[in-house]
Amino acid sequence: MAAPRALAAGLAIVAGSVGSVAMLAGCGDSYNAVLDSRPIVLQRAEMGGGLTDPGALLVTASLPDSPGQLFSMLVDTGTALTLLDAPVATTATETAGFDLIDPMPPPPPGQPAPGPAVRGTFRGVSLLRLPLQPTGNGSPPLGGVLGGDILKRYSVDFRLGATCIDELTKLTKICSSMTFWAHLGPDLGFLEDAGYAVIRFSPFGGGETTAQGDADFLGERGPLVLAPTRIVLRACAAPTPFTPDLPTDMCCKNADAARLATGADLALVLDTGVGPMVLGQSAWTRVKAKMAAAMMPLPAEQTGGQLLIATWPTPIEATWSTLPKFALVDNEIGSDLDPGPCVELGRARRIEQVSYQIVDGTMPDACTQPCDNDPRETDKAQNSAAYVELTGTIPVAVIADDEPYLQGLRFDVRPEGPEVDGLLGAGALKRARVEIDSVSSSPRAVFSCELDVPRTECWAAARCPRLPDAQSEHRCFGLPPHRLAPMCAASGC
Repeated sequence: MAAPRALAAGLAIVAGSVGSVAMLAGCGDSYNAVLDSRPIVLQRAEMGGGLTDPGALLVTASLPDSPGQLFSMLVDTGTALTLLDAPVATTATETAGFDLIDPMPPPPPGQPAPGPAVRGTFRGVSLLRLPLQPTGNGSPPLGGVLGGDILKRYSVDFRLGATCIDELTKLTKICSSMTFWAHLGPDLGFLEDAGYAVIRFSPFGGGETTAQGDADFLGERGPLVLAPTRIVLRACAAPTPFTPDLPTDMCCKNADAARLATGADLALVLDTGVGPMVLGQSAWTRVKAKMAAAMMPLPAEQTGGQLLIATWPTPIEATWSTLPKFALVDNEIGSDLDPGPCVELGRARRIEQVSYQIVDGTMPDACTQPCDNDPRETDKAQNSAAYVELTGTIPVAVIADDEPYLQGLRFDVRPEGPEVDGLLGAGALKRARVEIDSVSSSPRAVFSCELDVPRTECWAAARCPRLPDAQSEHRCFGLPPHRLAPMCAASGC
């Protein structure tokens, strides 16, 4: 069952190197980027709401004219444009540069400290300046934001909870890092055979803004136009616990699949610049209703708190709570017949039960249930959707539905995208690993779990394609290669 996680460390090997110098199109101009394709150490802001757990992602940076003066730069998939801190906001873009720094570990006693390593240099980047606010619990101060305009030009591998050794104490701790790659070469079939949960997405947002963009060769400026960078993921919040050895529920028709689904469907914008999962009040009410219907204990709520967003000028009133579990689920069926992420999660779980029963020998003639068969070819199973499931104390900040920040986020995604329920922060992903590949023809987020994380905390299930006949084999759910049953047991329907 650990095979998908055992392949997590190999993702960087198949991704390919960025190389030395790349000329990349900016907002009306081009900039130079030099990256060495080595992991860059990330710091973590505190979660917020009084919680000190790891939250938003921070990278150490410096400016070209003051290389010794380091500052924290927010790594934010939820911000469309790269920003630098300034006392007063600018109304037109300017070109500037910065370096991404890998701080070296402290030296042993009595030895000189090594200098920081420069992992990436960016010059001529078109950006804006504005006053940046504290994040998390209010510290550390931020000098800039590495935004989606740069991140979308790479396949960026984020390790959010890797195990590492503290150089001073020699004790085990959790470390975070990111690595820039020029591309992610493997196709969907290779990744699913290797056990990765590939969640496909289409970037949303962007468009014309009130700021002025880069000047043309005559010195004239027009409105700043942003590219779409919002990554919206389908989530199932608070599904019931599952292991493949549980008894199988009878599922005969599509209505049964919907009835058996547990959890609340959500649409969340991936935002590594915040710590918790952030939900509007109506979405949180739906989640609690589903938990109550499944007789799950409702989490405690702490009112009177605040959510601090680096790019938002004022603190946002928030109620803080927790979720026991959530899953991000790929859309396998397509938008026209989409039953929702919780239904597709339930289907993937039932199909895993069939594979488990065949491999384990407890029911070698097991077959998919009728509700999980293709309605166009009722003798064949549907493909199961890829998903990654996180279990534990998932921090949630609940804000008002009419909060301007949330309304602006929804406006940016509509009408092409779904009605957004909130944000998925870096801290909510716990010890998952994700490579956000925005440069392939079909953008995708490739999820896995760290090697030492048990299924009870993180589980990445690849898409399981149906087999064309009883002689073919597939690799699914971390199980050995297996076939379909040559003759199916009666379904009972």
